[in-house]
Formats: sequence, C-alpha cells, structure tokens
Amino acid sequence: MLAQVRMRRFILRLFNAFRPQMAEDDLAREINAHLALLEDEYRRRGLTPDEAKHAARRAIGSVALAKDRHRDARSIVWLDDLQRDLRHAARMLTRAPGFTAVALLTLALGIGATTAVFSVVRGVLLKPLPYPEPDRIVRVFGPPPTMAGIDGRPSRMVDLRSETFETLRQADRAFSQVAGYLPTTLTLTGRGDAVRLVGSAVSAAMFPLLGVRPLIGRPFAPNEEAAGADGVVMLSEAAWRRYFNADETLLGQVIVLEGRGRTVVGVMPSGFSQVGMHFPDPQAQFWVPYVPPPPDARNRLNVAVMARLAPGISLPQAEDVVNAIVGQAAQGRYELSRVHDEIARPVKPALSMLSVAVTLVLLIACVNVANLLLARVATRERELAVRRAVGAARGRLIRQLLTESALLSFLGGAIGTAVAFAGVSMLRVLASNLNRRDLIRGASLPRLDQIGIDGSVLAFTLGVAIVAGLLFGLIPAIQQSRQRETDVLREKHVSHRIRGTLVVAEIAMAVMLLVGGGLLIHSFLRLASVERGYNPTNVLTFQAATQGPSRAENMAFADRLVARLATLPGVTAVGYSNNLPLIQQGFSRDVSARPMAPGERAPRPYPSLHAISPGFAEAIGLRIVQGRTFSSGELARREALISRAFANSGFFDGPALGRQIYQGEHTWEVVGIVEDVRQFNLDQPPGSEMFIIDFIMAPPGFGGTYFAVKTQDSPIAISADVRTIVRQLDAAATVDNVATMEQIVSNAVSGPRLYAVLLGTFAAVAVALAAIGIYGILSFIVTHRTREIGIRMALGARPATVVSQVVRQSAVQVVIGIVLGIGGAALLSRYLEGLLFGVTPLDLPAFVVAGAGFTLVALVAAYRPARRATQVDPLVALRAE
Repeated sequence: MLAQVRMRRFILRLFNAFRPQMAEDDLAREINAHLALLEDEYRRRGLTPDEAKHAARRAIGSVALAKDRHRDARSIVWLDDLQRDLRHAARMLTRAPGFTAVALLTLALGIGATTAVFSVVRGVLLKPLPYPEPDRIVRVFGPPPTMAGIDGRPSRMVDLRSETFETLRQADRAFSQVAGYLPTTLTLTGRGDAVRLVGSAVSAAMFPLLGVRPLIGRPFAPNEEAAGADGVVMLSEAAWRRYFNADETLLGQVIVLEGRGRTVVGVMPSGFSQVGMHFPDPQAQFWVPYVPPPPDARNRLNVAVMARLAPGISLPQAEDVVNAIVGQAAQGRYELSRVHDEIARPVKPALSMLSVAVTLVLLIACVNVANLLLARVATRERELAVRRAVGAARGRLIRQLLTESALLSFLGGAIGTAVAFAGVSMLRVLASNLNRRDLIRGASLPRLDQIGIDGSVLAFTLGVAIVAGLLFGLIPAIQQSRQRETDVLREKHVSHRIRGTLVVAEIAMAVMLLVGGGLLIHSFLRLASVERGYNPTNVLTFQAATQGPSRAENMAFADRLVARLATLPGVTAVGYSNNLPLIQQGFSRDVSARPMAPGERAPRPYPSLHAISPGFAEAIGLRIVQGRTFSSGELARREALISRAFANSGFFDGPALGRQIYQGEHTWEVVGIVEDVRQFNLDQPPGSEMFIIDFIMAPPGFGGTYFAVKTQDSPIAISADVRTIVRQLDAAATVDNVATMEQIVSNAVSGPRLYAVLLGTFAAVAVALAAIGIYGILSFIVTHRTREIGIRMALGARPATVVSQVVRQSAVQVVIGIVLGIGGAALLSRYLEGLLFGVTPLDLPAFVVAGAGFTLVALVAAYRPARRATQVDPLVALRAE
C-alpha cells in the first residue's frame, strides 16, 4: 500500500514537472483560496476587512517561500532544475549566434565524421553475417604453394583438389557440414536475347551449412550432385525478377543454360549473396549442383571449400583434425579461417587507420569547442562571480555550464547525423567498383550494402554526443568554478595556460593527420602515374561469347567481329585476347629456352601466357621497345612477343630477340620485346609476360573472349554499335562487361583513392578546426588586451610592433604543436606502410609540406586578429571595460 502511494506521488510529480504553467496556476489558486478562508475566519472574530487581510498574510507567512516549499514537495527537484537550466542555456546560445554557429559546425563535422566511419566499421567488421552462428562457418585453405602466384604475390591455396574435398566430407569429427563451390558462367537462351549469367556450382550441403532457406521452392538434394542426374538450377531473387518477372509458376519449369535444359527448383532471397569472394557472391545470379569429376580428372579440378564447425569443436581443434586426415602427404599445414575474418582481413588495417584518424578529428573538435567555451565563459566572469557571491554553490555552477555544453553537444550531434548520412552516401560512391567478378579487387570494402545509419549507429551518435559534451564542457566548468570572486571583481588577469595547452594539442593532432593524409595522397599519385606498359586512353573493352561447338568456330566468329568493328567510324585498332590487364585470371605454361627431353620439366618460374590476335597490341597500346610485332598470315602463329622483364629475367642465355621458346611440340620465335606490363596489379612489379596468337595454349576466360577497340573519340559512344554488330553476327551471342580501359584502371586504384580522399578530408577538416582555434584564441587575446593595446598605440607604438606582439602570443604554441605533431606522425606513420606505394612512412616531402603548410595556415589565421589590433582607437580603448 505504501509503495502504491509513493508511486502515485512520483507520477504526480512527474506530471507536474511537464506542465509547469498549469501547476503554477493551480498553486496560485490554492494559496489564494487559503488566504480567503483565513480572512473569513478573522472577520468572524470581529476584525475589519483590512485587519483580517493583514492577519491572514501574517499567519501564512511569505507567499514566495510557501510556493517554493510547495514546489519542492510536489515536484522532482532535479527535473525542475534541469528544465530551468535548459531554458537558460538556450537563451545564452541564442544571444551569441556567432559562437553558437561555429561551435555547432565544429561539433557536426567531428560527430558526423565519427558516425560515418563507425557505420563502415560496424557494417564490415562488427556486424555478424546473416547466417545462424556465423562464427562457426569457416574456409579451408591448403598448404602455401612453394612459389608465388601468377601475379607475383605469395598466396594461400584458396582452392583444394577435388579428392581432398571428398576426403574432408568425411571429417565429421571436425565439421557438421562441408560444402564446395566453383565460380562459373552460363548463357541463358530461349527467353529473348541471350544473356550471360554469372553463378556458382555448389554442393547440396551449402544451403544447410549456411542455414538459409529459399524464398520459394527447395534447395538441392544430395542425389542431384551425381553425374548424369537431371539438371536443376536455383536462381537469385534479382535474376528471377529481372529475367522472369518474378513468376512463381517458374518452379518446375525448364530453362536453357548453355544449351542444356535445367529445372528451376528454387529462388534464393536477395540478402543471401552478399558476403564476398566467389560464394556467397553478390553478383551470383544462379546456382547449379556441383558434380564431382571422374577419378581420372580430379587432379585437374580444384574447388573452394567451406565448412561449419561441429558442436563443441573449436577452430584449432578442427584444424588439427583436418591435418590429421588430409595433411600427411602435404608439404605444409592446412589452415582454417572464419569466413567473417576472411572478408574483413584485407580492409581491417585501413579501417583501423580511419578509426584512429576520425577519433583525432573528434578530439580536435572537442578541444576547439572547449577553447571557444573558455573564451565564452571568460566574458561571463562578472555574472558567474555575482552568482557565487550571492550563494550559488560550486556544483550548481558546474551543472549549469555542463547543461549548456550538453545542449550544444546534442544539437551538434543532430546536425552531425545529417552530415553522417551525407558522408555514408559519399563513401558508397567512392567505394563502389565495377560490378565484375573478373577484375582485380579495387576499394576492398566488402558488404557495402550493410553500411548505413540504423538504430545502433544512432545510439552510437548519442553516446558520442554525450561524451563530447563532457569532454569539452568539463574543462571550462571546473576552471570557472575555481575562480575566486575577488579575483574576478578586481579584474585580475585570467591565465591563458589552459587555452594555450588545448591549442597546442589540436595543432599536434591536426599535423599528424596532415602528414598521414599527405603520405596517402602522395602514394596514390605515385600509383596513378605508374608506368603501366599500355595506354588505356580511348579504349573500349568487352567480352563476347558464342554458342559455337568448337574453338575454331568461336575464333572465326571473333575474326568476323573484329572485321566489322574495324569499319566503325573513329576506330583505329581492334583485337581480342584471352584476358586484359588487371584481370584476375591468368595462364602459364612450362616453357623453356631449349628443347626438353620426354618427362623433363622446364625450370620455373614460368611466364604468364597471353593469347592475342593481330591488332590487339595496337588497340591496347603495347609499346614495342625492340624488334617488331607479329607477321601476317599463318607465320604469326609461330612468333611471340615478350615483356622486357621476361627478356632480362635470365631465362635466355644471352639476348632474347630471335631466340626460340619451346613447350612440348610447340615452338615460338621471339620477334619483339614490349614494355613491361603491370598485368595483375599496379602496385606490384611487372612480371614475365609472353604474347602469342595460339588460342589453344591459352583459352578465353570466363564469360568469353576479351575485345579491345581503340577509338579517336570517346569509346562509350560505340558501345551500342558493338551490341548491334554482335547480334547481327550471331543471335545467340552475348556481350558483357562493357567498360573503358580507363574505368578498369580507375577500379584498380579505387582502394588507395578511397583512403587518400578520406584521410585527406579528415586532415583538411582538422587543419580548418585548428585554424579556427588559433584565430579564436588570438581574437580573445586582442579583445581582452584592448585597453593595453590602446595605451601602447597612444604612446607611439608602431603597428608592426603591435602585430608582432600579438602573433608572438600564438607563435610558440604553433611551433610546439607542429614539432609534437611531426614527432607523433613519425611514430605512427609506420602503421600506414601496408597502404603506401612508392612512398616510405618517413617520406620527407610529406613531413616538410605538412609542417610548412600548417605554418602558412597559422599565419593566415593570425592575420585578421593581428590586423584588428593595429586598428584599435586609443580613445575607444581607454573607455573600454
């Protein structure tokens, strides 16, 4: 019963707290009614009306004091105080619109940038994959190869032999499910124009392993993996809607893929394929059953393997089981890695760097606002001193000042949320790549669709706003609460030590960001201007695939297509190849510089082999540095072009030009040496490349043959003509992956460009905030020394002397801040080493430019306050307070 009474009282107090005017009216009526009753009582005792009125007033005492006691009894005191503090804080902010605008803009930039980067970190690193118990889903990697991959980089074996995969299927001690997958492309026909679809061949265990059910239909059955089983297919929701109009009656119907009828058994939901590599692949449009190859072909087919850890089995335990089962014959150890870790691994260092950078931006924003508040509170010293003199407690003053900073922080957080939305949109644009499976990965921001502002991110923003409010509000609040009333009232000089320390701190942090941004920008410029070995200007590329039953028919189609494309206006060269620069796939053959005996193996490393047509070298802009290009006619099939790196690799005993290259019964003569081509990535040294015309040695890649068309003007203008010509030559042919070579190059540098733009932007914001801080403290100094400056001017001080005295106030702080910032950057820049190309972490130009640039910014920020000091009128200054 007592608890119910207390609850009713609390609810009544809470209700009164949120209707203050109504409660005040009720209180006034209640007191007036009480006074009226007392007056009636005194009149009945024989007093006159005036005497009764005075007697009632004396009996009730101070009406104001009675109201205060009643307010305390009826309301929640701290909530009433908070309301009054908020109203007072709002009035103080509106009275200083300039200060409020600068502080809000500063906070909005700091909180907005922090929120945007947190949304990326959460979407990529923190947010779990959309599967049950995603931390138990792992990838299986084979022992590291004995030599680097075809791109020159050491790499893990991401694909396992089929026989190893079959063995892992029996490892039930380690895994509850094991599934394999292979990327593939198939052509959809019989539904209008032929369309090339990208997808994966997956084992039936894949869908139970991930724990995702189809949107409609069913997953694959285990018996559908058998060779000769009736062909089935599952579609992605996007492909189902785009090519089949979301027709639910499609289930059970047969569609034609690569000339073979397959029955549609299910449609997977749109959120299923979103997490990386080949599977689940954001670009996957279909899935077909993985059919194990016959025993005699197993060594020629590799498969990527995923597994779900068995209950109660840890990752190291499962790894030990795998190596005990399949690792005895391997020269190395098999490795397990969580899928989420594999997705985040390439971008984790960059995101860590961005998190540190944006934290520095937020700290600089807080320091800047703290400096502004210190200057703002200093102008209110008399007001605060009077409040202390009449009895205001220290805690009450701190609470009032913290309320003002908290209101400022919340408003800055609200504006910062809008900045974060804009920042996330900018990130999506900067991090977007060409949506192609075959290209070298660019910006390396996986799960891009998971990056956004949601409830968790908004809660983070609220937390940042609260912490920021405490950070920049506590320093001025405590500093002012410690001032003695007599010091302020006697106009004693207030020390600028705290403000100077804060300015030094923000200068140091800004210089650190400026150095980091300069390093990444310098690195990106080096990467973008690196010698690529080809000319991407005005080159249109695409893939074309036909349904020809033989390689000879496909090559005849390619030759006809080249002949038609050469007749288009503005086309200067055209050719085709099995691949392009910056394409992931590559081929190599065990060639040698002398005939090999039967069973003898050629020495490694092997060159990367490219099959090209006559005219492709001219279209792509390969430069002959020695020798000539291919001959015409059949003779060209016995000729080869090699890169400068291959010619100088020691493969040949002496000059390479005119030498023979052998591979089994095949022989080529080196007729030309071309400039080194950065085939697989721009940040890697050029490898050994060999160009031939024999497409039997290097078949076309997934999706068909690559074509390159060199034009005089914008190549995009002929893309429609390309599709028309292909359809005219073969109605069943497909055209895919249309892009300019410049777009492909841009895609390859999108990662460095993204990080350079982001850190450069953060550095620019930090420098701007530091400049505002320098400007603010000098303006404050000039304002508070107006009388002193006026006296000096009246006594004949020259303007140059006054300017030097004002600038000297911040020069020491700027120098200390720059020195500390450069020292901190020298210590931290080594963590950027993995993101740099052609630039060392201690790159001298970046440090020199950062120091000199910030010195210039500091001089510009100091100019206006210093100039204003020289314009002080001595008569006005002597009358100033």
